Amino acid sequence: MTLMHRAFFGFLLCFALVAAPAFAGSKGETAEQFVESLGDTAIAMVTDKSLVGEARREEFRKLLNANFDMRWIGQFVLGKHWRRASPEQRETYLKLFEESIVFTYTNQFDAYSGQTFEVTGNSETGRYTVVSSRIVDPANSSSNVLVDWRLIEDDGTFKIVDVVIEGISMGITQRNEYSAVIDGSGGKIDSLLVKMEEILENLRRRA
Repeated sequence: MTLMHRAFFGFLLCFALVAAPAFAGSKGETAEQFVESLGDTAIAMVTDKSLVGEARREEFRKLLNANFDMRWIGQFVLGKHWRRASPEQRETYLKLFEESIVFTYTNQFDAYSGQTFEVTGNSETGRYTVVSSRIVDPANSSSNVLVDWRLIEDDGTFKIVDVVIEGISMGITQRNEYSAVIDGSGGKIDSLLVKMEEILENLRRRA
């Protein structure tokens, strides 16, 4: 299982977050139950073969924005370059960032092959609640994957700000890739936007 596929399954679990019911208990227990429930719901969603094409992408986009702090994540991924970006560049970047996520993951819906999901614990790191979990491949136990979910709570509602797969932060990984593009072009943010447009166009052709 590649890192992309691991990330894909992780995001699919998050995708179902909106359907998770409210829970009572400590903050950590609530976060655990929250993630556990969304895992079960995500599997049901992934196996829904009636959800295809643009309807699939629209549904994914709505749930993504409802449950991820997309502006926070986008700003974190752009890192030090966010402060230098103009308002127009920021707006374009955030739109491309969201569209790239939507096409990347909906293009891989069919990659799901029977994995199950187990929550294994929780911890507090500063302002974040981290829920630990394991994705289990019943056909090959060596392909099992450890996933940590980094959540923030705002007015009693959780938002996902990062997914850490086998110790690798998806946010930091993406930030390093984007920084390499900008730094390699002499610090031009527009170079990243052009690259993101190219990648998005390729994803659209494969949809």
